Amino acid sequence: MEKRILCYTDFSENAQNAIDYAVQLYNQQTCTFYFLNAFQADADASDIEALIPDLENDIFKSEKKTSEAGLNKIINTITLKYKNNKHNYKVLSSYNALLYALKDSIKTNAIDLLVIGAKDVFDNQEDRQIPTLDIMEYITECSILAVPGDFKFCSLTEIVLPVNYEEALLETSFSELLNLANLYNTEIQILHIKKEHNLDDDQLENKTKLEHIFKGLTCNFHTLERMNVNKGINSFVENDRCNLIAFIGEQSNYIGNDLPRPLLKELDTHLSVPVWLINR
Repeated sequence: MEKRILCYTDFSENAQNAIDYAVQLYNQQTCTFYFLNAFQADADASDIEALIPDLENDIFKSEKKTSEAGLNKIINTITLKYKNNKHNYKVLSSYNALLYALKDSIKTNAIDLLVIGAKDVFDNQEDRQIPTLDIMEYITECSILAVPGDFKFCSLTEIVLPVNYEEALLETSFSELLNLANLYNTEIQILHIKKEHNLDDDQLENKTKLEHIFKGLTCNFHTLERMNVNKGINSFVENDRCNLIAFIGEQSNYIGNDLPRPLLKELDTHLSVPVWLINR
């Protein structure tokens, strides 16, 4: 089945690195990649003004030309660099505010995965219009992959999956993760940061379900006690084998908060590996 992937670019090195990562990660799958650039003729325009382009405005014409030229350059570069006949590439040049452009592009093109890049996965630099974490909080229509600017794809050796064992688990919720893990024979590290004294019957049942879901893969279960979320997850990220942290989007009560998004905020701002938020 074809996968439809939206890669946002502002033509920065960080955005290009995220595109390269996604193209390599899915090199064995049939995919259509959409490369999106959102631009505005007036940087100070309101959201409403951004929705109504003046087609005769010289600034609009110039920005539109720059956007389209940059997108076509990306396609030419990617096509020559990877030569993958399983991949198709399309461009989307949108006169719109970024979040509106993302929402519209995801809906119009039935996107499965949004790929974004940042210097740090959750950076909040002054020169970034919208921090990466804000995008991850705002976009719920598809899964999101955030790639640090200095992280290069090599393989998918190990995925860390934080879970709470409190939500009802369905195998369909893990289908994206299982697909990639099987392609790369990835080792799954399931991480529970323990707050309760013992797992209750429902939690034990959900743990057993996870064992069944990941049957056939190397899957290790870990329980950490008296450790905050940030420290617990980063203890796994620090080893050289971890390539990805995955969150299942509907898990909403991890250690008593509305999650996964508030959990993401507890991670170190200099997290060094990609984060995959799987929205179901």
